[in-house]
Amino acid sequence: MSRASQPKRDRILVFRIGHLGDTIVALPGFQAIREAYPDAHIAFLCNAVGGREFKVPSTAALPREGLFDELIGYGVYGGARGAFEKLGLVQRLRKKKFDTVFYLLTRNRTAAQIERDKRFFRLCGIREALCVDHLSNNLLEFPTNAPLAAVQYEGDFILDSLASEGVPVGGGKVEFPLKSGFGDQTAALKWWEDQFMHGERPESFSVLGVGPGSKWPSKVWSEEKYEKTVAQLLALEDHNLFPVVFGGPEDREKGKRLISSWGKGLCAAGSLNVREAAGAMTFCDLYLGNDTGTLHMAAAAGVPCVAVFAAIDYPGRWEPPGSEHRIFRKKVPCEGCHTPDCFNNHLCLEEIGVEEVVSACRRILDEQKG
Repeated sequence: MSRASQPKRDRILVFRIGHLGDTIVALPGFQAIREAYPDAHIAFLCNAVGGREFKVPSTAALPREGLFDELIGYGVYGGARGAFEKLGLVQRLRKKKFDTVFYLLTRNRTAAQIERDKRFFRLCGIREALCVDHLSNNLLEFPTNAPLAAVQYEGDFILDSLASEGVPVGGGKVEFPLKSGFGDQTAALKWWEDQFMHGERPESFSVLGVGPGSKWPSKVWSEEKYEKTVAQLLALEDHNLFPVVFGGPEDREKGKRLISSWGKGLCAAGSLNVREAAGAMTFCDLYLGNDTGTLHMAAAAGVPCVAVFAAIDYPGRWEPPGSEHRIFRKKVPCEGCHTPDCFNNHLCLEEIGVEEVVSACRRILDEQKG
């Protein structure tokens, strides 16, 4: 369906919850909605505030302009406070008179949760809920002690959800990096200049971005393995590498320890906000990190990634697509646990060796040199 043949929708609500990575992988889908309805008032609804701890709000990944006209956040609380929060949100949304909601939640939603959400939006006076059927027909379960087959990348699943409702999605894909001001290049350049006021300039070496953290401990490859991997890469005589550690404030101490062990590097963790970090990542020649929002940020910035994945989720679901990336994920009997805290001594991550990761990083670096 072409843009000209789109049904008239004047006030649109886009609903997606989660953390930073959940928003980043959905950015091409958000852009497709905006391009399909350039004159509509489009708001983004998410659980970005209150109750549950969000170290980095998901809305931090959104460009300052060009996608949404309004951001609506709500808190996640229990008991009486939760009931009042929901009632207040219903009243807020009814006053805004949205006619359509794009329901873009992840595939681990349950059928009962989807039915509850449909009733909620009807109560808000929203007459049309799109993408619900596509999600309902493709829900994922997490069986224990059973091999998991590969599934579609989350970003492409969102695009297919939109296509199922007639929204043009650029022939099936909206490619990263985005052209909508995802990263703050000006602030990133100033940060680089401040770090190298009296030393070596960024253009004189290859930048290795490193993301050793994650909000889920079950996803974290050990600090010792990051230390050994990067140390071997820094020893390569044919590549003048300089490591920069990315992440949130909670990753800063780990980053400082790693840099101390390597003998050189910068710690951007906790020093840059999401938009500034995205801008800084465009200076990277390679990114090495865990399955977390920082990884998706690097991929969105157009950086080749070597990614270390725990086997807690379906293969392919969160792996950045593209032949320029290298993904490490080992199948183990307990795969699909989908838990933030490992109960099996990080078996799936321990089986990923330093040498194979070093080899993958070197292949990408060699390819870049031609």
